[in-house]
Amino acid sequence: MNKKKSIVVLSVIGIFIILMAVFALVSFPIANTVYDYTGYAKTIKLGLDMSGGISAVFEVQPDQYGDLDTRVDGTISSLQSLLVSKGYTESTVTKGTNSNGNITIRVEVPDVQDPERVLKLIGRPATLEFKGEDKSSAENLIVGRDHLESAYVTMDESNNFAVGLKFNKAGTEKFAEVTKEYLNKAIYIYIDGERYTQVNVNSQISNGSAIITSGNNGYTYQEALDFATRLQSGTFGVSLKQTEVRNISATLGENSINIAIIAGIVGIAIIFIFLLIVYRGLGLAADLALCVYIVLLIWFCAVLPWVQLTLPGIAGILLSIGMAVDANVIIFERVKDEYRRSNKPIQTSIKDGFKRSIGAIIDGNVTTIIGAVVLWVLGSASIVGFAVTLFIGIILSMFTSLVITRLILKCFIPLNSTSEKFYGLKRKKEDEEETPVPSKLTTAKEEA
Repeated sequence: MNKKKSIVVLSVIGIFIILMAVFALVSFPIANTVYDYTGYAKTIKLGLDMSGGISAVFEVQPDQYGDLDTRVDGTISSLQSLLVSKGYTESTVTKGTNSNGNITIRVEVPDVQDPERVLKLIGRPATLEFKGEDKSSAENLIVGRDHLESAYVTMDESNNFAVGLKFNKAGTEKFAEVTKEYLNKAIYIYIDGERYTQVNVNSQISNGSAIITSGNNGYTYQEALDFATRLQSGTFGVSLKQTEVRNISATLGENSINIAIIAGIVGIAIIFIFLLIVYRGLGLAADLALCVYIVLLIWFCAVLPWVQLTLPGIAGILLSIGMAVDANVIIFERVKDEYRRSNKPIQTSIKDGFKRSIGAIIDGNVTTIIGAVVLWVLGSASIVGFAVTLFIGIILSMFTSLVITRLILKCFIPLNSTSEKFYGLKRKKEDEEETPVPSKLTTAKEEA
């Protein structure tokens, strides 16, 4: 790489760091549009402990039906789908047990603007039944928990709001029979034993999907949303009793974010200074690579859908920054050792230092990645936040230390290839040469 190319590459890296940092923090209106740009650092999804929200615990009520664990898992899936469909994409639904040994379901929804609406949404699990007669005692044709998979807002052929139904395998077969039998007749929908509405069957439906419309004008969006929510709440496989509800303040989260930002800035500044003092030119390359690492890490946390920043998640980010610095320290110590113990030029010493360090770096990081994956898959909600940010951070740290740092040093060589002082390197002095230790074993002849 010649000097001109080195300057171009270093300039591109510098511009990339500056632009990514600016677009992470700055928000501004987009000209000639009604849209505003929001810095991607501000769009990172925050967990319950950072942004506040609500936490509700439901106790599973015993019943006469079998296979409770499977039905509980189905209820958790239905609750999660219900919350996501209503825009609460950062919500978590987990299973546990209480002090009495009963199964519980905990629902946590962060960053909630209207807690009462969410409580109404998740706090009214219902029984859903489709009947052929307008009587609560009539025989059930369709049972929500057994046959219906989901209910959602959709559009009909006239582009009016309607309610869509999706049935599971058993429900698809049953609904095909029901719609054939009740063609051009009415079916009555009962929720919690009370008649909610009636629908008219216009055709036999055998594909497991149906649309409920409302006259010529259709539903309003809010009417369709409420209807779909009531139907969706009837798909829960178990009966739930609300036992605990907590509104969690965001004050702790705001303080934690501010403290974490200050701690991160101070810690990173100390790291930058340390690398510059100890490793000089090598440290400068590491600092630039670390800047690339930080802006990329923030960007990935903002765009990846499964990242939800919690206090443990911040700990994962800070730990991964430490791992990124650790990889550079391993490389630089190896480079210094290669240069000190041989007559190799600086360029060759750097190349050999990277080559002989890569094995140790990969081994150390891969074991951490495995641990992060295990925590991600098996850990609780708070542990998952730590595991996700640690996993992303470790992958990025390997990339920046083995690729970006090396690229920057390659750019430094044409600009300054002979200055030991710039790179913080020095040869071993003659009087530091190791002298062989004389053997203490002698023969009888030598002793004589």
